[in-house]
Amino acid sequence: MIFTNNFLAQIIGAFAILFWVVSVHGKKQYKILFLQALANLLYTFQYILLGVFPAASMNICSCFRSYIFYRKRKEDKDISNVWLLFFIFLIILVGGITYNGYLSLIPIIITLFYTVSSWMKESTWIRIVFLVAAFVWIYYNYKVGAYITIVGNIFEVVSGILALIKFYGKDEKNNVKK
Repeated sequence: MIFTNNFLAQIIGAFAILFWVVSVHGKKQYKILFLQALANLLYTFQYILLGVFPAASMNICSCFRSYIFYRKRKEDKDISNVWLLFFIFLIILVGGITYNGYLSLIPIIITLFYTVSSWMKESTWIRIVFLVAAFVWIYYNYKVGAYITIVGNIFEVVSGILALIKFYGKDEKNNVKK
């Protein structure tokens, strides 16, 4: 049973990687957020199967946040400070409940950074945080046994660099709905 759960977790992680890597190449921020919501949902299942509940809980928060922010950006609306503060509070609350040592701080801190960068109008911040977080996730995923996701984190680094180069200076134009 442990082998089956681990194998299934790795497969789900591979699909999550696909959505996550593709997300940063979206021209519009709402498209990025939609794909990241799907990726976070899959990562939630992966971490549950691996028994890593701090990361699973942060991915649930991220899925919810990405969906709410996606809806706001798709409607071409700003995301209010109230939503930002709500998600910061939620992340700290859920992170405190699931905290089980220094390693569980990694998904909490990364989720806080993702939340703030997703709240900002300019997509460049999402891409920068995405890139930096990918390096930190490599360490975390190694420690918790999410090995296929490490390969994905390496793809995320490459993809993040390419997306930053591709969209450098173009984000303000791309986030304006036509």
